[in-house]
This record gives sequence, structure tokens and C-alpha cells, in this order.
Amino acid sequence: MHALSDQDLIKTLLAVGADRDITVTDFDRTFEDLDLDSLARAEFAAKVKDGSGVDVEQRVTQTATPNQIRRLLMADHSTPIGM
Repeated sequence: MHALSDQDLIKTLLAVGADRDITVTDFDRTFEDLDLDSLARAEFAAKVKDGSGVDVEQRVTQTATPNQIRRLLMADHSTPIGM
């Protein structure tokens, strides 16, 4: 998985503790606004890396959004993200 579908993104966010009522309209909210602390963000980054092979850990900050991370995965994968 290089790109996260809406369902993949919701599943991943739910797995790290996002509110069970999360929808696609929340993807432009920051991780902080989604009440995902640093541990949840690290878990999110690990799940993204497991699924895509792309290291986004340093990009998953409290002010980043799920859609920003999804766009990173759609970028050119020739240069590792987060390095």
C-alpha cells in the first residue's frame, strides 16, 4: 500500500485511538485536534511504514494532518520520506 484509501486511513486512525466517529471530513484536522498524542502518532507512523515501507515518523507531528501524510505517500518514493 503506497497510498492510503479513505477506509485504510480510517482503520489506521481508529487503531491508534482516534474517535470511533471519525470520517473523511476529519482528515484535514491536525493530529492534535484529533486528540492523538505522541504515542498515538508514533503508532500511526509505524502502521503506515508497515503498510507502505515509507518512513513518515518525523512528518507525523501534532500539527500535521492525515491528508498531509497521505499526500506524502503518493509522492515520488525514490527519496525516502522523513529522512
